[in-house]
Amino acid sequence: MTVPLVGVVADRKSASAGAWVDIPTDGLPHAYISALQEAGAAPIVFPSIDVHLSDPDRLLEIVDGLFLPGGRDIDAELYANEAHPSNDPPLRVRDELEIALVRGARERGMPIFGACRGMQVLNVALGGTLEQHLGDRLDLTPHRATVGEKTEHPVAIHDGTLLRRITHDAEFDISSHHHQAVERLGEGLVASASAPDGVIEAIETTDGSFCLGVQWHPEERLDPEGIVLIRAFVDAARAHARSQVRGAAAPAVARAS
Repeated sequence: MTVPLVGVVADRKSASAGAWVDIPTDGLPHAYISALQEAGAAPIVFPSIDVHLSDPDRLLEIVDGLFLPGGRDIDAELYANEAHPSNDPPLRVRDELEIALVRGARERGMPIFGACRGMQVLNVALGGTLEQHLGDRLDLTPHRATVGEKTEHPVAIHDGTLLRRITHDAEFDISSHHHQAVERLGEGLVASASAPDGVIEAIETTDGSFCLGVQWHPEERLDPEGIVLIRAFVDAARAHARSQVRGAAAPAVARAS
């Protein structure tokens, strides 16, 4: 069975080990890598560096799917806004690289799956905007009660969506940690899940391709819905890889059994 290669862009943060303190490090939480591997993929991590911005297609040529992980807030300038005071300091090169990769992957019909920030990157890449701080208009507690600790709340999965076909569930609890959310949907996107307070919790495209983002952390809650979602993405990446070998057009969505 083909093991698809999945591209993942790393963040840059300070890390400490023994006498080495606050060393700038390119990486991401191992939970993403472990979940992708468990789902049957071989992740390839791309550092957030300027050289990749000059030719992001070179990265897409070596992978079969694009996974967008969580992380810091996107630079608000990229969706024509001013940064909210609560926002994280942005890493502009990561934002621009992921956005370029999303657009290139869409042109290739390559499967895309975004988690938390990854869903927001997908929306911005396709021309959407973000609400920068939910706490300004509603109770933020269900989405992020304490910085650094994930919370739980239910999400309702909309009928007739790819997300519903994958999970088969109308509602389930998710692992949440965010203060921003989709505001205006990007071109070709629809909402496919929502929280009880109306916040959009998942988005997807309407053209039959596998292009899905969820506002939660499936890698932190694998059993049962998380691994089902990630496996569906990996299956779509595998089908895409096979279609490229055959020289055929990218297939429609790989549906869960």
